[in-house]
Amino acid sequence: MIETQEQIGASDRLTVVARDFHARILNYSPSGCLLETNSPLEVGTIGTVRFVIDGRELEDHVQVVRCQAIEGAGSLFQVGARFLWTVAPTRDSLRFMLAQTASERVASLV
Repeated sequence: MIETQEQIGASDRLTVVARDFHARILNYSPSGCLLETNSPLEVGTIGTVRFVIDGRELEDHVQVVRCQAIEGAGSLFQVGARFLWTVAPTRDSLRFMLAQTASERVASLV
């Protein structure tokens, strides 16, 4: 049996930063969404987005793939976020709600 033990040294760091910001969904697809935020987010950032829609709190894990300031809008940014499929969508996931909303729109067109 081989046993290894790793220690975190003085030069190693583990950081978890949580911050809240306001956002609204501008557009969405099965693979991600475009958000408008009041704070820039670094590309590559992984986090959880939470929205309250029709009184239900929905959340999903995302990775920021794009962030740009909205010209002439002060401190507003457009953030492209890709859904991370760490778990299957549930009733409480943003992906589930957005897919349901999209299918209801298609059904109403038929």
